[in-house]
Amino acid sequence: MRLSLIRRTSQGFGLFLALFGFTGIGMTHIIFPGLHCYACPLSVTICPIGLMQNLVILGTVPYFWIGAIVAYGLAAGRGFCGWFCPFGMLNDLLSFNKTRIIRSLSYSKYAVLVGTLVSAWAFADTIFCKLCPAASIEASIPYFFMGIARVNRPFIIHMISLGVVLAGMALIARFWCRYLCPMGGILSLFNRVSFLHLKLDSSRCSSCDACTAVCPMGLKPHEEYDSHNCIKCGKCITTCSLGALSLSLLPQLPLLRRHQRKGCVPDESG
Repeated sequence: MRLSLIRRTSQGFGLFLALFGFTGIGMTHIIFPGLHCYACPLSVTICPIGLMQNLVILGTVPYFWIGAIVAYGLAAGRGFCGWFCPFGMLNDLLSFNKTRIIRSLSYSKYAVLVGTLVSAWAFADTIFCKLCPAASIEASIPYFFMGIARVNRPFIIHMISLGVVLAGMALIARFWCRYLCPMGGILSLFNRVSFLHLKLDSSRCSSCDACTAVCPMGLKPHEEYDSHNCIKCGKCITTCSLGALSLSLLPQLPLLRRHQRKGCVPDESG
């Protein structure tokens, strides 16, 4: 319960930081560690996916972008999806069905990421932004009520994409995060080396699958605790009565973790 409260507080802080423009502060040029539309009227941070597209269009070497993404990735990997991303929080609120993940489809987020890069280069335009459901909520709808946006083709496209994604979220927990989010795809590349990670004490685990029943990403946490799909939300930790799972902030040793899976060494590295 305490971990859940901390996570909700952290998610609230992420939303607060994303919409900090209500204070009158303008764009800060800080890259946001999650999906967030920089076109939002209250935004003060930069969307990493929007910036990535613009850098591709301009043909600029993305030193600042790479540095920020690597720093975020090494710090928490997809932990930002579970603890900080405002759109991830919306996914949580609509997570009614804890269905198992379809492993082959979970790689589709990488196809979306590649498609985002290729379309930016081919069309010299931020195509993903024109379809992004986060932009629909944070930019299109607010600007419509402000009298700036009109019901035209771009607005209708945004509403359709938003409706499809919301329906997907209601049918499959964390639907967007599992299958479509390009930012999740980027952060997942760091999941097995990030400081924040899920840790298993195999000597305590009874393989009861209690953690599986609550995982919003449809994983088996006691078997897939270093999966690229794990958002490190901690729901499995609070559910495990045996204390077999925990969150750690210690550096990971991937080779040692592979041995742990085979039962060769005790779980001491984190």
